[in-house]
Amino acid sequence: MEQLPFFVYGTLIPDQPNYYLWKDSITDTKNGIIKNHQLFDMGHYPMIIQSEGNNVHGMLMYIKDEDYEKITKIIDNLEGYNPEKHGMSAYNREIRDIELENCKLEKAWIYIGSEKYIKKENTVKDGNWVNHISKKEGNEGWWKKTDTVTGLHEK
Repeated sequence: MEQLPFFVYGTLIPDQPNYYLWKDSITDTKNGIIKNHQLFDMGHYPMIIQSEGNNVHGMLMYIKDEDYEKITKIIDNLEGYNPEKHGMSAYNREIRDIELENCKLEKAWIYIGSEKYIKKENTVKDGNWVNHISKKEGNEGWWKKTDTVTGLHEK
């Protein structure tokens, strides 16, 4: 597996509920956007799918070399993704171009959702999960109900 940064857009961002899973393994972060994708509110976590003309805000997270394999397994598990069954989970880990604040592109791993799991009416129009969730339920307490998508896959 290629050791690229991870682009995250939801509960794995600093100050979000799942950041603790990898905070000690992160060496650097950069703000970025993924173009031509749309963000959706799945209840207590987000999902993105390809969508022409829309952008999703997030962060590139760089992982310590010695922790890379361990962290990848932890995040795959959180997202309910099995690399041996690519395409059969609610999320799939894929490589995409991320646009940084300086307009340069960088390749990163990102978890892309399966369109069959989203509801179009749950679109996060500005593509920013942190802004959305703070308006939705306030900054305190929403994350206490956060669950993963583990188990949300095809049998």
